[in-house]
Amino acid sequence: MATQSPDSQYFRDSLSQTEMELLATIVQTDVAYPWNPAQLESESYWADLEQEFSLSDSFSDSDIALKSGVLFAQLEQVWLSSALQKSLGDKFAGVPEDFLTRIAQSVQNATVKYQSLADQMVECVLNILPQWAEEDLQVLARPLAYAMREGDSSGVEAAVETKRPWAQLSEIEQARVGLTVARYAISQLEISD
Repeated sequence: MATQSPDSQYFRDSLSQTEMELLATIVQTDVAYPWNPAQLESESYWADLEQEFSLSDSFSDSDIALKSGVLFAQLEQVWLSSALQKSLGDKFAGVPEDFLTRIAQSVQNATVKYQSLADQMVECVLNILPQWAEEDLQVLARPLAYAMREGDSSGVEAAVETKRPWAQLSEIEQARVGLTVARYAISQLEISD
């Protein structure tokens, strides 16, 4: 069987037929779009469109209010998370971006799930530092939580202001910085509420 080259008669015929069908589809519209919505003739066009898509047929007013409330709550959560990510990126420039992103995403769930500040901090970094046991992170988190409550941020600033790159920090130093970032994220979330 001979193969068809792009210059064959069959290819040109199918291409021109396709072009003609596309042109016919574009030209043959039943209703023209009213470019000037102020004209009286366009009112019927808009009324017909609203009739085709009416939310009141599908949902009650209470359903619409409930679902829109959920949507706006989710949008607010996304907005807070992205604002928090930017704030963390500005404050903790030496910490890897994915580390900060994961903390920012987990901080809202942690504040809802736990009342204790140390528990909230541990929850924020637990999935990021899987090599650490929860009890070990609790031991590291308690002094940071108490120092922040009493307004003493010198230990926190010392943990953050390290001159060494992230990869050169020990696991304990990385965990302390992670808990410090989590504590800062929790305080930022409390300020925005």
